[in-house]
Amino acid sequence: MKRKYYYICLLVLCITAFSGCASGKDSPSTSALQVTYNVNSGYLEGAGISFQIDDNNAFVAGHCDMDIEELEIPDKINYENKDYPVIKVMGSAFESDTSLVSFTAGSNITEIEDSAFYSCDTLKTIDLNNTVQKIGADAFGSCSELKEVKGVGAVKSISDNAFSNCYALEYIFISKNVESMGIEIFSDCEGLKECKLEDGLTFVGQGMFTNCTKLSDIKLPGSITTINEEAFWGCSAIKELELPESLVVIGDKAFYDTELKTLKLPANITSIKFDMLDGMADLESITVPSSKEDVYKEQFGEYGIDINVY
Repeated sequence: MKRKYYYICLLVLCITAFSGCASGKDSPSTSALQVTYNVNSGYLEGAGISFQIDDNNAFVAGHCDMDIEELEIPDKINYENKDYPVIKVMGSAFESDTSLVSFTAGSNITEIEDSAFYSCDTLKTIDLNNTVQKIGADAFGSCSELKEVKGVGAVKSISDNAFSNCYALEYIFISKNVESMGIEIFSDCEGLKECKLEDGLTFVGQGMFTNCTKLSDIKLPGSITTINEEAFWGCSAIKELELPESLVVIGDKAFYDTELKTLKLPANITSIKFDMLDGMADLESITVPSSKEDVYKEQFGEYGIDINVY
């Protein structure tokens, strides 16, 4: 009798569970971070993080626990029995924080706004979780201890000085998905030694590596068509660089204060800038296509360098 009663109860539970699924009714989320409203701060709060919401989404506004070291953004929050995907970190949210050591984006984060982590001197690692598409101006600027940036595969837009003055950063990967760059996004990253540009990327941004004095390990993929002005200004460790055949434009002062001694200019270059070779004190010769020999001699004859042809 007891066994029969047990099976009847089990059957009722299964039917109830199935009915709940089939009804299409929402049930309270178990995976979302539960938050409460703090009347004093005016923010929703949970796990030491402050949030704002609109009708459908949530945004990281900062922290209510000033001692957070490992910041992990939840995928969504739950407030009054409704889930809100957390889609961005707001401008200046953690600016000048002195406790953060690591930051990991949630799976719904697509944007880090301007100055979100500006001057976070203790921040060492960030993981953008291959979901972040837009990085705002100065978003991680002056994070002097930042050493590792991961999960950048989805990034499409990087604004001005996004990682400038990150002195401890030694390696960076730029995805082929990047469609726009502001100016000087890695300027004054004095410890940067290596940058990998993914094949498919079409340009190097304006002043992108300004004063990256240790940068020496860089290869331009065959997809690059434009090197913008001052792109490698002050990269004094660059002693050789192969320019891809796909290259069409080299901006003014692109290699200013590098230690390049020779440079082979591809045949596809259509825009010969007057100041293209300015500031290249160590340059001894350039090699140019024979069809453009006269043009290059007229343009750069006063530089006192050898002009060879191929």
